[in-house]
Amino acid sequence: MREKIESIRLDRFLANAHLGTRSDVKRYIKEKRVKVNGNIITDPGFHVKETDIVTLDEQPVTPHHFVYIMLYKPAGLVSTTSENEPSVLNLIEHPYLDELHIAGRLDKDVEGLLIITNDGEFTHQLISPKKHVEKEYYIHTAEPVELTEKMKKDVEDGLIIDGEKALPAKISQIDENTISITIVEGRYHQIKKMCLALGIKWQKIERVRIGGLTLGTLKIGEWKELTQDELKKIFQ
Repeated sequence: MREKIESIRLDRFLANAHLGTRSDVKRYIKEKRVKVNGNIITDPGFHVKETDIVTLDEQPVTPHHFVYIMLYKPAGLVSTTSENEPSVLNLIEHPYLDELHIAGRLDKDVEGLLIITNDGEFTHQLISPKKHVEKEYYIHTAEPVELTEKMKKDVEDGLIIDGEKALPAKISQIDENTISITIVEGRYHQIKKMCLALGIKWQKIERVRIGGLTLGTLKIGEWKELTQDELKKIFQ
């Protein structure tokens, strides 16, 4: 998902690229440190086009763009910008940090795959039940649990949660202490409430997949920017 860049003032272009405040970048321009297509530009109001190459101190400037970050969320962190509790955003060092948001939150005590971005339309597409993007969770239990045919049918037909029927979901047994549940919506505490309805006493819940995207080699607490190929996997 690529952000369309139209003609924009040079000072705003530089500020949007997080190279400093508007005052800072105007000073860079005045000091003749900025070039557009190899030419020194001293007018902050000069308009930059999408095809233009802008440099600062001879180094190419990457235009403002959409960012997509995959994080292996640990338990104990909130998926918000809360100042009162440790947030997942505290794990990320990125120039766009002040404009990032979480695309599909996880409960504080839930681990796993989290996507963080500055692309609002992407987030809407990701969390909308109409798009049917699968989110798979592993439910780990302290005691062995046996998945019955009735449990499977109830999940596949749509469990009743808070008096409303959930969308059909998938459930399978990974091993005697691990159950997989895959949903396409994200109601409040949905996985926990599904476990309660099914009589599954969970010890740990972990989101392992969104669409076709998995955690791969990421270790807990680590993050990386998604490539375009990885991004495409989400909606495959």
